[in-house]
Amino acid sequence: MTKAKHRTFFNIFLILTLFLFFFLLKSPVQASNAVYNGVMLCLTKVIPSLFPFLVLNELMLSLGVTRRLGHVFGNLLSKLFNIEKETAVSFICGCLFGFPLGTRSVVSLYEKGIISKEEAEKAICFCSNTGPAFIIGVVGVSLCNKKIGICIYFSQILSAILIGLKKRNSTPLFFSKSSPKKDEYFSISKVTKAISDSVLPLLNICAFVCFFSCISGALDNLFSTVGMNEYASFFITGFLEITNGIQIAESYGANFISVFFSAFFVGWSGVSVILQSMSVCSKTNINTKKFIASKLLQGIICAILSVILCKIFKLY
Repeated sequence: MTKAKHRTFFNIFLILTLFLFFFLLKSPVQASNAVYNGVMLCLTKVIPSLFPFLVLNELMLSLGVTRRLGHVFGNLLSKLFNIEKETAVSFICGCLFGFPLGTRSVVSLYEKGIISKEEAEKAICFCSNTGPAFIIGVVGVSLCNKKIGICIYFSQILSAILIGLKKRNSTPLFFSKSSPKKDEYFSISKVTKAISDSVLPLLNICAFVCFFSCISGALDNLFSTVGMNEYASFFITGFLEITNGIQIAESYGANFISVFFSAFFVGWSGVSVILQSMSVCSKTNINTKKFIASKLLQGIICAILSVILCKIFKLY
């Protein structure tokens, strides 16, 4: 990135920071209520829907379940996306357990020298997805129909596959090192470790939800002042943070607008999740520019496919 672009981003974030600081000083009660709403959102929806799956993810990783799934589907996914078999496991992790585990898995492979930098930059574009627990348990319930959640979930997977196919020939295969095998046996210690190891990622997710709830509160205050259209406010809120966007979608019920926007938020993942994924990559020299563009495209594809599927099955 050039110095001019660095300066531009610096100025943008400086303005946003000053805006948020002014909001906290001007409307401390509204800011507190916004954070409170974020906390309640985490307690009532995020934690119940994600925590069990985070524990299962850690347990399945320690028992080698995802690695075995990679052996089963590895050849197919490797040929489909022109990636290493180990990267196929990252795609499966992203589809089953959601962000930021798909990205974290890809970065881990790169750090171990199992895949190249080019393949890592390609893989994060379609391996970082929203998990079924959140889509079906939160999005589907919020839209009053779990079947809508299922349609959005499969639309997201299909959109990720399409992104992967689009980037299929962007990099050559890398002659990787062999991935070291781990001891794969069941023990009570692995269960307790899976539970404790899931707490920090969950707290990290909740922290982002609460902070972006505060930002959403500041924007709502601004939008009400300038008289912005409610749908524009809905879109901007969900674009920044998916959970807050879905909460607003709940007030619209199951219709074209709520399904389209909710599906877009799922495919895009929200600025909050994008930043989490970028923070995982920041410890390496992986470039995330194409990742951001791919997530935006995936959001659009996911929204279109979701509307088509919901229309086919007459879900709204």
